[in-house]
Amino acid sequence: MLLVVTSVIAMAVVIRASDDTIAVWSVSDDLPSGSAVTSDDVQAVRVQLPDIGPYLLADSGFPQDMVAVRDFAAGELLTLVGLDPAGDPGGVRVVTLPVLRNQMPGDLAVGDRVDVYVVERGSTGEPDGKPRLVLGRAVVADVDNDAGAFGGTSLEIGVALSVPEDQVAAVVDAQARGTVTLVDVPVGSS
Repeated sequence: MLLVVTSVIAMAVVIRASDDTIAVWSVSDDLPSGSAVTSDDVQAVRVQLPDIGPYLLADSGFPQDMVAVRDFAAGELLTLVGLDPAGDPGGVRVVTLPVLRNQMPGDLAVGDRVDVYVVERGSTGEPDGKPRLVLGRAVVADVDNDAGAFGGTSLEIGVALSVPEDQVAAVVDAQARGTVTLVDVPVGSS
């Protein structure tokens, strides 16, 4: 009996010593680019990797004040190049647009990505041309569901978008000229 117990313990020690996995951070849920990343958004997982250089190791805790600079899908390993320290948004401005409820995804949430389209209206209010893409892959910074917050109808919702500084005028101009439509861009799509 002692021989069996000793053999089992020895085997466990050998197996444990041969474990060549390493703990890295994995995303718990889909994480769009531009989102703040906290320890609540990640989980440590043990994996076997040929090269640990690109990955964020979990042995020293999760760093504070990080932002995703690309989309991550649930379960994906965090890479060092996919994160940046939070701080100066580097030429990004937040623009709030009044958007009709039926011109946006019903489940729109902070951190989602959307394409911004406009259908310009003529002097009669009728559509004047085809929809055109004004801004692709904008990050939703806020969704204000307070009905009538813009002094308009309860059909409008204030949607704040993170917009590159050089695109702000085009987005504001598009909103002034017609009807804005926000189209969902799923995480991981290019």
